[in-house]
Amino acid sequence: MSFERRPGTYYEDRVPLFSQGDVFEDVPLAYPSPADELLVEEDEESEGRRFLSGPLEVGPAMLTTPTCSMRAQGGGGDYAHPVRTLVPLRSVAELEELGILDQSRLRLAEKRDSLINYMYLPGSPELGIVESLALLYMPVTVHHEMIEANRVTQLTAEAAAQLQKKLTWFASSVLLNRDDFDPPLD
Repeated sequence: MSFERRPGTYYEDRVPLFSQGDVFEDVPLAYPSPADELLVEEDEESEGRRFLSGPLEVGPAMLTTPTCSMRAQGGGGDYAHPVRTLVPLRSVAELEELGILDQSRLRLAEKRDSLINYMYLPGSPELGIVESLALLYMPVTVHHEMIEANRVTQLTAEAAAQLQKKLTWFASSVLLNRDDFDPPLD
């Protein structure tokens, strides 16, 4: 199967409720990193609970929770549960600096979005979005209230279908065409 060209446009504002593919800023990104300290709660009845303390980074992320899983059933116009899964967005410049992305891989991402572990997102100066890759392999789960006021934009229909194509490819190694996906955008 040949790779399709990536979508032409990516961002728009559609609906007030969250949808898969929405882009957020200031999301707690719980990267696994060594703890600064280990705290043990002293408890006479047990050995005590252990709490890890360490750095917690915040940054941009894209919602990957399926829209139909978030929305309340029955057309109530609300949410079914408060759990959201997002993937971090990392700037192309940062990934190049870290040696994760080189010019040949960047060209593949820009032209065809053909890196299995990542989804390419073009920059948008008017939205404050820099050229980035979504790290599909690194999901984080947060409560709705932690991101509620931080949405920057939503994906267009074509870009939302690209996200579903990329998530399917990443999770199953099955590469389908973008036309095979019809994300709910209401």
